[in-house]
Amino acid sequence: MRIFITGITGYIGASLARSLLSKGHEIFGLARMPLHDEYVQDIYGKIRLFSYDGTYESMYAAIKQSSPDLVYHLATHYTGTHNGEVLPIMLNANITMGAYLLEAMAQTEPRNLIYASSVMEYYGGKKYCPLNLYAATKHAFYDLMQYYVDAGHLHTGVLVLSDTYGPGDHRPKILNIIKQYMGTDKPIELSDGQQDYAAVYIDDVIRAFEMAGQQLYEGAWKHKIFQVLPEKIYTLRETVDKLLQIHRTTLNAQWGKRPSPVRDMRKAINLYPPVPNWYPEVPLEMGLEKFLT
Repeated sequence: MRIFITGITGYIGASLARSLLSKGHEIFGLARMPLHDEYVQDIYGKIRLFSYDGTYESMYAAIKQSSPDLVYHLATHYTGTHNGEVLPIMLNANITMGAYLLEAMAQTEPRNLIYASSVMEYYGGKKYCPLNLYAATKHAFYDLMQYYVDAGHLHTGVLVLSDTYGPGDHRPKILNIIKQYMGTDKPIELSDGQQDYAAVYIDDVIRAFEMAGQQLYEGAWKHKIFQVLPEKIYTLRETVDKLLQIHRTTLNAQWGKRPSPVRDMRKAINLYPPVPNWYPEVPLEMGLEKFLT
């Protein structure tokens, strides 16, 4: 299968590309220049990258030339807070680029699209309530996508992600930040840690994307929304305690020193079913053991 991935140079995108390559698929990706190749160095010679310069023409050329059977749209720009400086970056990455992708797919052969959504779109457990502007931009892309679905141009699957973790991850996520303080006396200010932390190990996340993509390609369904959740959900503090116990180390954690934000997701959201036949294979203890390898 010919598979195209936006966000291929990110942690999840590169992990997906690596897994799909191992199964014999031909992988194409979209990348901005200068290329950030941290996550794709080991597979750089096995994938074909197309340069995206912010124009529709560059997106159209990438889709037309790669002619994929399946597209994964993982590219995004995340920020928990925003200002006038970051606003155009977020709008371009999360809305404009996505709109270009949808139109390019509608004008060429590809019909199958899997999109990575965020649980932040469901603040308070509502069907739609954006936690922040980032979440609103993610949902704005979904609204655009819905037109192309209703007009008969695309078949789509949406995977709602909460948090993801795994080895070799350098994103500024809480476990990765905590890892830098482990085994030192340097204090780290944290929230009270009582919020649910629905983290899914990267291998399980990738299996969910692969299974959803294969099912969509085979015509099992034409438009579905799924959620990727761990089998059991722990609080952030319980997760950190397990991490320290497994690796027999310490952390100078200042729990409660960092105030919780006004809009805070305290309880895990569970609104959609998992991908058919998917279930998490890596329990938290096993994932945390691999986390530092």
